[in-house]
Amino acid sequence: MEFLRELLHELHIDPAVILVNIIGFLILLALMRRFFFGPIGQFMAQRRQDVADTVDQAETDRQQAEEELTSIRGRQEQMMAEAQQEANQARQEADLQADEVVNQARQQALERQQQAEAQVREQQAQALAQARAEVAALSVEMAERVLRESLDEERQQALLEAALRDVEELARGQTR
Repeated sequence: MEFLRELLHELHIDPAVILVNIIGFLILLALMRRFFFGPIGQFMAQRRQDVADTVDQAETDRQQAEEELTSIRGRQEQMMAEAQQEANQARQEADLQADEVVNQARQQALERQQQAEAQVREQQAQALAQARAEVAALSVEMAERVLRESLDEERQQALLEAALRDVEELARGQTR
């Protein structure tokens, strides 16, 4: 212990100054954790949850669209069977009438299938647009929070660049 005191004295280092600096650093660290890192962590957790909810909703919508498509295909098959039965009956009466009924049934089935596929594409596009809108809204919100902070210019620039990188990564994750 005496050796340490002599060493500090020879190096002109005051232990009280070191202690005050350590305490000041710990106070600064506690304040930053309370007022800076905590709210940002909460914001990021909420955003992660919102993104997960959006992805879950999109998956649910996709599954519903697939179920509707399956149902439409089932109805299409049922209609095809009915059309075939009618065609067999009509063939007994006249070959010309049977061909016309089959052609009409196929056209209706094709149109319904095309409508169902268009609905699926539209729902996917809406989900993607909604996710993009949410990413843009979060970008604006992050920018507003950063601007409200009274930071030095260098720290503001670093925070803005970090926020933009995060938003770009989120956007790339949404488009995949």
